[in-house]
Amino acid sequence: MKKTTINNILMGIIVVLCISICFLIFCIAKRPRYVETSESESAVIAEMTESISTAAQTPESSGLPNPTDADNSNTEYNGSPSPVQGKTSTRVNIRDRATEDAKVLDTVEEGTTFEIVEILDNGWTHILYEGVDAYISSAYVIIINE
Repeated sequence: MKKTTINNILMGIIVVLCISICFLIFCIAKRPRYVETSESESAVIAEMTESISTAAQTPESSGLPNPTDADNSNTEYNGSPSPVQGKTSTRVNIRDRATEDAKVLDTVEEGTTFEIVEILDNGWTHILYEGVDAYISSAYVIIINE
C-alpha cells in the first residue's frame, strides 16, 4: 500500500475516535442526576413522621420498657428510644445545611443507610452521616425502623 493511503486510513480512524469521545462526553453531561420517586413513597414518609415523634414521647409506644414499671426492674433503660434508621431511595446528595444551595458533603448511592436525627417541616431530614450532622431531601428518605 502507498504511504498516503495508510495515512488517510489512520486519519479517518482518529476522526472517528474523536467524534466518539465527544459524543460520550455529551451523553455523560446530559445524563439524569436524580430519579424522581413516586408519590406513594412521600406519603409513607409523611405518615411515619408522626409515629417517630410519638415514639420519642412515650416509651410504651416505642416498644421500650418503661423505667417506672416494677415488672421491668431487671431491664436496663437509658431513657431514650432506639435511633431511627433510614436509607436512600435513589442516588442523592448529602448536604451540610437544609437547602439546595448548601455545600454537598457527599453523593451516595441508593440504599445507603444513616441515622435520622429529625424530620424537618421544610422537606429536609436532619441525619447523622459518618458521624457528622448533615441533611438530605425527605423525598429520597425511606425509614427502615421506628
